[in-house]
Amino acid sequence: MVLPAGSENSIGIAGRLVPLIARVLIRSVTWTVRIRCEGAQILDELELSGRTSVVAFFHGRQFLPTGFLAGRKMGIMSSLSRDGELQTRVMTGLGYAVVRGSASRSGARGLIGLKKLMEKGYHATFAVDGPRGPIHEVKPGAIYLAKKTGAPVIGLSASAHPAHIFSRAWDLYLLPWPFSKGAVIFSDPIYFDDDMSEEAMARDSRFLKEELLRLQERADEITGLRTSDR
Repeated sequence: MVLPAGSENSIGIAGRLVPLIARVLIRSVTWTVRIRCEGAQILDELELSGRTSVVAFFHGRQFLPTGFLAGRKMGIMSSLSRDGELQTRVMTGLGYAVVRGSASRSGARGLIGLKKLMEKGYHATFAVDGPRGPIHEVKPGAIYLAKKTGAPVIGLSASAHPAHIFSRAWDLYLLPWPFSKGAVIFSDPIYFDDDMSEEAMARDSRFLKEELLRLQERADEITGLRTSDR
C-alpha cells in the first residue's frame, strides 16, 4: 500500500523515532534472552520443499517470536490505522513483509495480500485473537487463508521468565526481561480440509485454540512462568 501524500508529515518525529526505538528494543532484548526453541525445523522443512505456512499465535506472546523470526521470509497484516503505520515501520525494519488491512476493515484486501506473499515464498503470520480480543478467541482469518491456499497452519507460542506482564492490557502482553529464560515453541503442521461452512470454521477454530493453549502451557513450563505470574 502506497501512503498518501503528506502522510509522512502526519506521522511526525515521534512516528519515526518510536519504530526505531522499538526495533532496537526487540533486537537487543531478544539477543540477551536464553531461548529454548522447539519445532523450528518445521519451517526449514517446508521451505526446503518450496512450501509455506500460516503461522498462528495469540496476542501478547509475540515479542520473542518477532525477534526470533526476523530475517526469515515472514509476512504480516497490519491495520490501516496510525498504530498500524507505526507497526508497519517497526516490522519492515526487521525484515518482515507487510500488507495493510485488518479483520474489521479492508480485511479482504489484507488476506489477498498475504496470499500473494505466500505465492512468493513467504509464511503468513496471524495473531488469531486480534485485533482487540477477546483473548484466546480464535478469529477465522488464519484458518480461512490456510483452507484457500492448502497450506498448513503452524501454531506458535512463546514465554519468558522473569518478564513484565501488562496486566491491564487485554492481551496480557509479556515483555521479557533482558537475560531472562525464554521459550519459542512451534506445533507440527496442521492441515485443515476445504470446508468453509460455519460449523466447520467453528470446529477448526476450537481445535486451533486448544493447540495454541497447549503450546503456551509448554512454553510456560520451560521457562517456569507460573499462573500467578500471568
